[in-house]
Amino acid sequence: MLLISTVSYSQMQLVFYVDDVEVVEYLTLNFCVDDEGKISSTTIIPEKTNYKNQENIKKIVDAHKGVEFCTDCKNDCYDYTFPVVNIKYEYKELSESECKKCDVYKKGKYKYDNFLLTNTTIKRRGNVQIEKDAKLKLRLKLSIEWSSPCEYTMTYLKVNQKEYKYLLGEQIDVKIIEILDNGDYVYQFSLLGQKETGVIKKLD
Repeated sequence: MLLISTVSYSQMQLVFYVDDVEVVEYLTLNFCVDDEGKISSTTIIPEKTNYKNQENIKKIVDAHKGVEFCTDCKNDCYDYTFPVVNIKYEYKELSESECKKCDVYKKGKYKYDNFLLTNTTIKRRGNVQIEKDAKLKLRLKLSIEWSSPCEYTMTYLKVNQKEYKYLLGEQIDVKIIEILDNGDYVYQFSLLGQKETGVIKKLD
């Protein structure tokens, strides 16, 4: 479920590259900010974190001490989940021959390989993608257009919950950057100025 906050994180580093994860893991921190919107304290949220390297976690926490969390946030606390990505994926791209193998991903059933999105299912058929989260009772409808076998753009068409109405009309540019041995794929996407790397599991 590609849901991104509308908050503008003016001084935040949003993705961290390391050499001790297979593809991507996640670190969720709770930031409390002062009346200038700068981070004054940080707490790890264990139930939303599966990255375990305490030395690197400390570096991430230290990197955000005193920085401006967002332009509109003041005197409150906010959760933010950081993708912690294997450094080999920072500039990874498929070769032309590898890209052609991605045609199989134009239809079928999928899931995000993300422990925070275990309830989300994806159905892709024709030029439409439907994402559902049974726990949140959330349903998203997106159009999907392929510019190449390994690149596609999705546009939010419908959402069933008003707090996500801001996504309508927004586009997500997605690039498949690796096909895994089990048939899953690693992707990078860009939405509302934020970039992320993840894994999608192919179910059929």
